[in-house]
Amino acid sequence: MKTGNSADIYEDSGIKPLLNEMDLEKYFEHKDYGNNEVELFFVINCLQSHIKERRPRFDNKDKTLYFDIMLDYEIVKKASIKNKKIILANAVIDSFEVLDKYKKLHLNKEKIKKDAKEYFIKLGWLYS
Repeated sequence: MKTGNSADIYEDSGIKPLLNEMDLEKYFEHKDYGNNEVELFFVINCLQSHIKERRPRFDNKDKTLYFDIMLDYEIVKKASIKNKKIILANAVIDSFEVLDKYKKLHLNKEKIKKDAKEYFIKLGWLYS
């Protein structure tokens, strides 16, 4: 499955180095979740903003599901590196709940979430 990500973050949140360490694209690259034509692309948001809603959308032309991962800037900024990793990992895993709204894509949400959790455990960000 193809995945991609970008970020809309404040530098002082401390998330940027973690994004460089996290390489989900490579991990998910050769995995099969039922529909290999679809790409998942998420934007990690960690801003001091009142906008907290996710804005998922599916682009039929690109066959890409775009969605947001919303992090609470104040909490992340104050967290230790270890806790930032836990917050980010759990936010990524939880973000796949968006697939409930896109059942027509025929993606195995539970398998994606399970694999993402395994990835973060291997990365040392989460513990089993």
